[in-house]
Amino acid sequence: MFKTEATKTTPLVNISVKDCIFEIKGFSFANDSDSFFEPVMKYINERFSELECELNCEFYLSVFNSVTYKYILNMMARFMEYNKNGKNIKVIWYFDSDDEDNRENAEDISELFNIPFEMKEITD
Repeated sequence: MFKTEATKTTPLVNISVKDCIFEIKGFSFANDSDSFFEPVMKYINERFSELECELNCEFYLSVFNSVTYKYILNMMARFMEYNKNGKNIKVIWYFDSDDEDNRENAEDISELFNIPFEMKEITD
């Protein structure tokens, strides 16, 4: 299991291969996003081969910086590799109905990678 609580500049991350949980939620614009996301990537790289369930990777990122975007792309590339090797990983991207930039980011990501990808609009 990998878990971090949200701060003002970093998201909540809750990932468990055993319990089939993947959630990243909140803001992600810390000055040192690399040090935040390196352990997340390490967990994905080391533990996702043990995945025995269908995993919905849920992203609820309302604000994120370019370094976070780079890590999201790296995650998607790994998810695609795992799917090619028989794992069942799907991405669900949540965005606020009035957040056109986030919607466009999700559309761009979904077009870049050959993985199941669902966009869900959050309405107030």
